[in-house]
Amino acid sequence: MKNITSAPNTRLEKRQSIKLRNKKLVAVAGSTIGLLVILCAAYLITKDFNNHEPKTDAVATKTIDQSKSKNEATKKSMNPTEKIGDEGSNLSSSEYILPNSDKKVLSEEDITDLSKEQLRLARNEIYARHGYVFKSADLQKYFSNKSWYQSDTSYNGSLSEVEKENVKLLEAREANF
Repeated sequence: MKNITSAPNTRLEKRQSIKLRNKKLVAVAGSTIGLLVILCAAYLITKDFNNHEPKTDAVATKTIDQSKSKNEATKKSMNPTEKIGDEGSNLSSSEYILPNSDKKVLSEEDITDLSKEQLRLARNEIYARHGYVFKSADLQKYFSNKSWYQSDTSYNGSLSEVEKENVKLLEAREANF
């Protein structure tokens, strides 16, 4: 006589074994996914926390556009005898007076809100982008405090056509100030 009861027990044991194995796999997979999520979150938090990159031209442009009214107030309240370093302290080390003066021809509208001192800085900023080493101590000090400025003693003073046009415009505005 065959033992009929042993076959179902074996099947039942196999099913239970498979279910138990599946539960273990699900638990391991869930733990692994959870750990990966935590590690990714920790990485993103520390990446943002340690991000000390200088502002891009686009960010600097936005910052300067938002602060035009502040510049007007500074221009009106600034004592003409103040030094460049005093005015320069209002700008962060990565900002430009005119962020795109090396890429686009400026219009009168672009420079209308600048003081005479800001026009001088903006004009010299074009040269500073190339690493010009200034003979004027106040200009050298001002640009040396900018994170983007890298002095280059081999720079020969050459400018692109856009930069030449912008220097002419800024010089003319300075002369008529």
